[in-house]
Amino acid sequence: MLSLIPEPKQVRIREEKPLQSGGAVGLRLTMEQDDPRLELHCRRAFPDQEFTGAVSGQGYSLIIEGIPPHAEPGETRQATGSAPAVEEADLFVLNGRTEGYLLEVGASGAVIRALDAPGLYYGLQTLLQLQSLYGDVPAVSITDWPDTALRVMNFDLRQTFSKPERLIEYLAEFSRCKTNAVLIEYEDKFPFLVHREFAHPQHALSREQLEALQAAAHEHYIEIIPLQQSFGHLEYVLRHEAWKHLRETEESTGEICPSRPETYELITGLLEEMMEAHPESRYIHLGCDEVYSLCECDVCKNQFGGVRERAFISFLNRLIEFTASRGRQPIFWHDMLDKCPPEELAKLDPRSAAMIWIYNGRNIEAEVTSLTNKFRALGIEVMGAPAVRSFDWAEHQNYPVLGNRTDNLLQWAETAEQLDIGCMVATNWTGPFSLGVPYGVFETTWYPMLLHADLAWNRKADSSAFIDRFLELFHGITPETGHARLGNYQLEDYYDVIWKLLDDVTKNKDYAELIAIMHEFEVATDRSRAIHKYAYRWELYPGDSAEWRSLLNNYTRNHSGREAVRPRMLASLLQYQPQDMAEHFVKSRFHLHDYLERTLYQELGLVHTEG
Repeated sequence: MLSLIPEPKQVRIREEKPLQSGGAVGLRLTMEQDDPRLELHCRRAFPDQEFTGAVSGQGYSLIIEGIPPHAEPGETRQATGSAPAVEEADLFVLNGRTEGYLLEVGASGAVIRALDAPGLYYGLQTLLQLQSLYGDVPAVSITDWPDTALRVMNFDLRQTFSKPERLIEYLAEFSRCKTNAVLIEYEDKFPFLVHREFAHPQHALSREQLEALQAAAHEHYIEIIPLQQSFGHLEYVLRHEAWKHLRETEESTGEICPSRPETYELITGLLEEMMEAHPESRYIHLGCDEVYSLCECDVCKNQFGGVRERAFISFLNRLIEFTASRGRQPIFWHDMLDKCPPEELAKLDPRSAAMIWIYNGRNIEAEVTSLTNKFRALGIEVMGAPAVRSFDWAEHQNYPVLGNRTDNLLQWAETAEQLDIGCMVATNWTGPFSLGVPYGVFETTWYPMLLHADLAWNRKADSSAFIDRFLELFHGITPETGHARLGNYQLEDYYDVIWKLLDDVTKNKDYAELIAIMHEFEVATDRSRAIHKYAYRWELYPGDSAEWRSLLNNYTRNHSGREAVRPRMLASLLQYQPQDMAEHFVKSRFHLHDYLERTLYQELGLVHTEG
């Protein structure tokens, strides 16, 4: 088994010695159309090596050949045989599949061929993965292509998020696993110019940071899809006194009233700014999910006859017209039209795309099939959205609830195969909404994110072996080492496994250490959830020395365990987040326990008698 992510479609191990790494090589890049990014990535992968590039012929190719000692410039290892040959005719094997590639590796070199520039780039990433895994690259023949045209990760910047320079690094990491788009919900982290009051005073990206993010995405063949909420989840707008009057009701802090003329002007203004800031994006995501108070104000009730879906589609159609007329395909979340009457749904503008998000349940294929058929019958494109982290009835989830997430991703991969869904987004939510408590930090989600990358590229990838492939590629732990230590762990066991293998981690150890710290925090705080039981027994048996000692022992273990983790958690988070954001996350985790220290534990006399 080769521990590659995504798992390639067709792999044949060649009966030949591996390609030795570390020696001098010559690179010859041929491009059908000039793409400076390819030269950049070739030079970056093989620094200080002889390189030639040309625009010539059909398709794209990269030939890597060893150079013998004392060779003259341009001389390759002809005496011992050249790199494996891949002829132009072999590209027919790809059958017109964009972003696919052919890779041949032998003892004397390697050849990558593709129909387009992204395909060649992805072939190079496979070669580099092999090199990082094995040093000397095994002699292989690989034919590979994506099953999903648009393979999307998600940056949710509403709660806690990584430093801008980290976000840029993560785009490169996504592309190494053949992701080609990222959905970004900026919320108040977008540098609004017209409505500056909506931009976060400390953490909104600067225009320079936004441009750097876009440049990095372009460099790595990633399209940014911006998400600008347009109906619900507008707490960061409607919390302002100057805009409260646009709420659907006084109580609906996040839902805007579609009947007020000022609403359309405000939302289209925000959309205009977002589109202007993303000139290379073909799409604009309008949000429009979870509009709980829809059609509750008297004006909406009268205008739309109290029919929620009629009010929703009327406003959504105006936004579709606005964005489509500016050359963008608008996307909306599907849920508000989940049970829409057919006569109302038929009014929906077909220039849009419905992004179906279903994060739980055992019958996703049936649910998605029904919805897909309804939308497609109206000429509306359908996109899919599983989750690598979502609510999962656990607001303090320091890492994803993996049993739910792996099942969700696997079901969606089968559904995408059955329905030929061309866009799959791995939603990765940092909190329920902007006024909520953060779920967890982005850096604990690499495992399900790369499972999504695996399945979006190759829907029939071997998921039973994914944990082995991930541990070896991402952490440097071979299957032999891992299973010898811990036995037969499975796909959903990663967060129970990695902290036990911490001493064996040789790659990305900082992420593994962060998960281990979160695990230690949970071990300590699980006792906190039990302290109330001992407090209850103390109330039953006041003055009983055995009961008091039991209560005190549990409190002491809880307190010392928590306080030992607190500074380590903060220090770990500071690698990824600005200081005040890291402090905010730690405080959100310790708030209840600190509150109990000031109240219940003080009242019981535990704080004074500790130790």
